[in-house]
Amino acid sequence: MSTLGSNTRGFYSVPAKIWIILACVTLFLGSLIGLFTNAYRDRLVQEIHHDAAYELAANAATLSAAITIKLQLTNGIKAFVLNELAHTSTVSRSRFDTFAAAFIERIPGIRNVSLYPDGIAEYVFPLAGNEEVLGLDLFRHPDPSVRENAERAKLADDMTILGPIELTQGGVGLISRQSVYVGDRFWGFVSVVLDNSSILQEADLFNGDKGIDLSVRANGRILIGDPRLFDHPGLLEKVALPDGQWEIAAVPNRSRLDSIASKIHVVQATCAGSLLLIVYFLYVQLTQKARLQLLVEERTRKLEITNRKLETAFHELSAAAYHDAVTGMRNRTFFNEHLADRIAECGRTGEKLALLYLDLDHFKMVNDSLGHIYGDLLLREVARRLSDTLRNGEVISRIGGDEFTIIVPSVKDQAQVKLIARQIRELFQQPFLLRDSEYLVTTSIGIALFPNHAQDDATLIRNADLAMYRAKEEGKNLFRFYDPAMNPNAEETMEIKLGLRRALEKNEFTVHYQPQIEARTGKLIGLEALIRWEHPVRGLIPPNHFIPIAEETGLILPIGEKVLSIVCAQSIAWQRAGIPPIRIAVNLSARQFAQEDLAERINGILERHGLDPKYIELEITENTAMKDDMQPALNELRERGFTIAIDDFGTQYSSLNYLKRLPVDKIKIDRSFVSGIARDRKDEAIIVAMLQIANRLNLTVIAEGVETNEQLAFLRDNNCQEIQGFIFSKPQPAERIEPLLTKALIS
Repeated sequence: MSTLGSNTRGFYSVPAKIWIILACVTLFLGSLIGLFTNAYRDRLVQEIHHDAAYELAANAATLSAAITIKLQLTNGIKAFVLNELAHTSTVSRSRFDTFAAAFIERIPGIRNVSLYPDGIAEYVFPLAGNEEVLGLDLFRHPDPSVRENAERAKLADDMTILGPIELTQGGVGLISRQSVYVGDRFWGFVSVVLDNSSILQEADLFNGDKGIDLSVRANGRILIGDPRLFDHPGLLEKVALPDGQWEIAAVPNRSRLDSIASKIHVVQATCAGSLLLIVYFLYVQLTQKARLQLLVEERTRKLEITNRKLETAFHELSAAAYHDAVTGMRNRTFFNEHLADRIAECGRTGEKLALLYLDLDHFKMVNDSLGHIYGDLLLREVARRLSDTLRNGEVISRIGGDEFTIIVPSVKDQAQVKLIARQIRELFQQPFLLRDSEYLVTTSIGIALFPNHAQDDATLIRNADLAMYRAKEEGKNLFRFYDPAMNPNAEETMEIKLGLRRALEKNEFTVHYQPQIEARTGKLIGLEALIRWEHPVRGLIPPNHFIPIAEETGLILPIGEKVLSIVCAQSIAWQRAGIPPIRIAVNLSARQFAQEDLAERINGILERHGLDPKYIELEITENTAMKDDMQPALNELRERGFTIAIDDFGTQYSSLNYLKRLPVDKIKIDRSFVSGIARDRKDEAIIVAMLQIANRLNLTVIAEGVETNEQLAFLRDNNCQEIQGFIFSKPQPAERIEPLLTKALIS
């Protein structure tokens, strides 16, 4: 229940049909429970009555056996008397006592055995306790039933039974008599008196643990039990005797019947509890279903609203996927798809189209000196001017960096395309206002026609790009149509651009190291890491051939991180080989420094390799260091323990005001000044000034490109702390640098 929406609880009420269903289910299940408990009760009662009937039958059989065995003694006594009379004409008292004693000792429950010659008791065994019997005349007995029995026994051949009756000697007993005749003459009676209590005891009828209440009636006289059991006897057994019969009536005792009631109560309670659980479960299910229906309706309504929002968002995302975030123009994805579609359509219709490939001249200088924020402003202004001018179905896209493309449909001839190219070039003759200053930025345009210059979209783009590079080589601010005989260097540039990504994937980049020497002692104190491209076909490609292209394409970011990772791995490998840690300088590009998470990225690479930041020196260009928005990143890197150095110092827009505030540790004098030592006094004066300023600002100075002894001597004399150049060593692979490090360790 708790899983249902809480917002449906406040207004939910149980429908009437649910209560009706619950009432019907309760009535139906209650009826079933009643039928079940009644059937179960009847079954238990039937089982108890069956057990009681079985017990009663067993008791009747036991009683019958107990009486019958004792009555058989009468026949034995008669046979004894007849035998005695036949041999001696009389019965010897001693022989009678001996004979009777043998039976009485073996058969319990016999009160006495007696002989009645002519109906008068003369022989009684045992005599003790039966003295009152001697002399008793059965034919003159005061009890009519005794006289009647005597007369009947005299006339009968079989045994007669009298009783139960009050005995003369006391107690209640059962008397069996049988007449004895000698020939046709009546001699008298033989009689056996049985004790009722003993018979009942022997039959175990006094045991109250039989599970039944019973009553015994003999010839109309109740011997034990409640006589009311014979009023409506549920169970009745008859014990047939040679003369008359006994009856046993029984009912299951109260404790067994009460146990049925207890069991029924337990079953009823269990069924009632189960019924409540079933009804409650059904209530939960029915109400939950009703609530779920409400919830489904509510969720359906919300889903419809959400779907409408998602559709809107999808359209917005689709639009965003095909538009450039900086300028709002269509992006490379849209350009590639649209160009392919247009070429396919032109292939069917026979129309021509033109592709204009634009690259802004000097954009990198503006972006590096003013920052990417103003670079983005410039790109947006360029996009606005293009959109305002081209309104005849041309499709304009910004495909990355400072590159734009224009697809011109339905081209009649080259003159039409030349006119559009001139219009575009004229747009850039007006300066752009950035940071309260005017900047003149021009564009170089490459043009390729379909189907004249290419038969597919990829080739058309490549050829337009080649034409654009030709325009740049010829002085920029020009447009050029593609010509197969164009400068092969443009094709080489395109090949490099296409091969850079493959080089990253196939690990074709490697690092060479150039030693940095302490000028005063000649001790090796550091290395500079310099990237090399081992091309599988062209061999080793120097960095000045591919780094500018990597900057333009943005691949400089993964390339820079790759170089730093290689340097960290090599530094750790040297340390594990027993070589003391040494500081290694790594160059950072302007694009890398423009990343907001630069410090985290660099620190993450070092943490993955387990290298301390104090063994890495980060070199940045002078223009990059001078940007206001770079100060926080420089501070964070320096606080993490990195050494910060300004590369090629003095070659660009140096500002002493910036220099004193920059969080840097070292400046590197560019080789263009070092090469002028001993040849150009101006270069020497600039170097001396740099060294003096750095000394006052507590900055370390390293001079690169030192190749002659004159240069080395001049730098030492003017207190330049560190030297780097061919005079000591060229950049070499790690395996060739390792012996130098080992030698420095030994020395």
